[in-house]
Amino acid sequence: MSSRFLPRSTFVRPPLLSPRTIRPVPFPLTLRPRTYSTSTSSVPTPPRIRTTAFLSIAVLTSAYLLYQYETSASPSSSSSEGAKGKSLNEQYGSKFDIRIRTSRNGVQSYEFIRKSEEEVEKILTEHESGNNQVGRKGNPVIRWDTNWVGSNEPCEDRFASNIIPRKYSSNSPSHKASTDITEGRGEGEGEKDLMLFSIIDGHAGDATSKLLEKTLHPTLSVALAGLQAGYVPNDPQGKSWYDKLNPISWLYSYTKTGSWNPENVTRTLQHAYTELDDHICQSPIKLLQTLKQPSNPSDYPTPRQTLVALAQPAASGACAITTFVDSENQDVYVALAGDCRAVAGWQTKDGKWRCDTLTEDQMGENPREVDRMQKEHPASERDTVIRGGRVQGGLQPTRAFGDAVYKWTTAQGNAIAEAFREEGDKSRGVRPWNYTPPYVTARPEVTYRKLKNEDGDQLKFVIMATDGLWDRLTSEESVLLIASYLDHSKHSDISKTDLPNLYPLLPSKGERPYPVQDLPQPKDESWAYEGDTNAATHLIRNSLAGANRKNRAELLSLNGKVSRWMRDDVTCTVVFFGDGSEKKD
Repeated sequence: MSSRFLPRSTFVRPPLLSPRTIRPVPFPLTLRPRTYSTSTSSVPTPPRIRTTAFLSIAVLTSAYLLYQYETSASPSSSSSEGAKGKSLNEQYGSKFDIRIRTSRNGVQSYEFIRKSEEEVEKILTEHESGNNQVGRKGNPVIRWDTNWVGSNEPCEDRFASNIIPRKYSSNSPSHKASTDITEGRGEGEGEKDLMLFSIIDGHAGDATSKLLEKTLHPTLSVALAGLQAGYVPNDPQGKSWYDKLNPISWLYSYTKTGSWNPENVTRTLQHAYTELDDHICQSPIKLLQTLKQPSNPSDYPTPRQTLVALAQPAASGACAITTFVDSENQDVYVALAGDCRAVAGWQTKDGKWRCDTLTEDQMGENPREVDRMQKEHPASERDTVIRGGRVQGGLQPTRAFGDAVYKWTTAQGNAIAEAFREEGDKSRGVRPWNYTPPYVTARPEVTYRKLKNEDGDQLKFVIMATDGLWDRLTSEESVLLIASYLDHSKHSDISKTDLPNLYPLLPSKGERPYPVQDLPQPKDESWAYEGDTNAATHLIRNSLAGANRKNRAELLSLNGKVSRWMRDDVTCTVVFFGDGSEKKD
C-alpha cells in the first residue's frame, strides 16, 4: 500500500467484482482513480529526515487525476506465443509510451525504455528471502518464502519472520516459563517452538513500517512470555464493567488450561498491538512539554528537532498482519490491523483443496467496519466518520499503526504541526471533523485455526500479503496458484479458465469475509509457471499480468510517479506446513 494518496489502478476488474481487487486486461486501458487516501493526508518531509520523495506530488494531483493508459505496441498475452524465440524488445521495440490525461493539463505523454527479460527477472527475484528447510522436528512449519517488489521510491513495505524456541511447555509452572520465550536460540527440537511472521504495509512514508519491522515481534514475544508466566492482559473492548472488575471472570479465564488458551492468546496479541501503537502515538505528545523548557541555542539536537524526528512514525502510518504459530498446541493465529490479507490453503484426505480467507479487509468500504465506527462515535458524526469510503474522507484503512492525526485531539495535532513547521517540515493536517478521536485503531481482529480440523483436512500453507498483491489476485486465485505450484513450479502456461478445473476448490466453510469475490472468467489469459524457487515470487510474478510477459515488463519498467499510478508496492510471505514431503519440480 505504500502510499494511499495517489490514484492508481492499472488493471481493472469487471464491474461485477469488488473495486478492491484488480486484474490485468490487455492494453490499451482506461484507468480509474486509485481508491485510497486523499491528498490531505500527504506528509512530505525535509531532506534531513525525509521518508519519501514523491508525496508532495500527491498533494497537487490526487484529487483531480483521471488516467488513461495507452501503449504504442499491440498487446500480447504471452511472449511464448508467436515470439519465435525473439526477445520482447525485438518484437515490440525498446521504447513504449504512456499518455496520461489530467483535468487541468490535458494529455501528457511519458516515454519509457522497456526492460529486458534479464532486468525483469532481477527485479522479481533480487529481494527473495525465507527458509527453505526449517528442519526442527516437531515444528509444523517446514518452509517459508518471502519476497517484495517496490513501486514507491523507497518501498514502504516491510516484513519480519522469527523462530522463537522454548524450553518449557506453555502449560508449565509459571516460575519456570517466565523467560522461556526470549531465551536460547540454539539447536534443538521444535515441538515447543513459537513462530511469528508479519507483513507491514506503510503509507505516508516508511517511518512507521521501518519501526514496526524492528519492534513488532519483540513486543509480541514479551507479551506472550508474560502470558506464559500467568499474566493475562485486560481487554476492555467487548467486556461489560462487571466482567472487567469481577475476579471470578479472570480466574475462569486462567483455569481453562492455565493462562495459555486461545482466548487469552488472542487477547495478548490484541493488547500487544494496541500498546505498541499507544507508545508510537503518545510519545510525541509527552515530548511537547520539553518545548516549554529553556534550552541552549547551541544544543543539538534541540528539543523540537528531537520531537519532530521521533514523531515521524506517528505522523506516517502502517497496516500490519501477523501469523503466530504455536507448535506445541498445533495452533495458528492471524492478527490483522488494516487491509493486508491472509489466506489459507487446506487439503482434504482425498487431495482436494479449499480456500480459507482468514482475514477481512478493514477499510472504509467494508460495511462491518462502517457500522463499528458509527457505533463508536456520537450519532451527530454518523455522516463524517466515514465519507466516500474513507475515514473522515481521508484514509482508506480503518485500522493502522501511527496515523496519529486520526487519534490526537485537535489541540495536540495542531501543537505537533506547529513543531513540524518550525523545523521547515509539513505534517498531516488534523481532520475537519475531529470531534471525538480516536477514529483509527491498531486493535487487530484475530482469527484462530487448528492445523488439522475435525474433518481431517490439513492446513498446507498460509499466504500473507500487502494489498498490492490483492489488488490483482483474488483469495481463491492465490490458493490455486500455490496448490498448482506445489505440483509443478515449472510448466507451460496454464489458462486461467482451465486452472479451476485442474485444481477444483471445495466450497468455503462458513461466511466468506469481505470482500467476497468469485473466480473471474477471463478470456485468452494465462498463468505463468517459470520455475520460481520462491513461492512468493510465483505469486508476485502472476499478479503482474499473469503470463503476459510484455505487460509485465512494461509495468516493471515504469518509475517515479507514473509507477505509483500504475501499481503498488507488493510484499508477500508464504508459510508451508507439513512433514516436508510436498512435491517440487
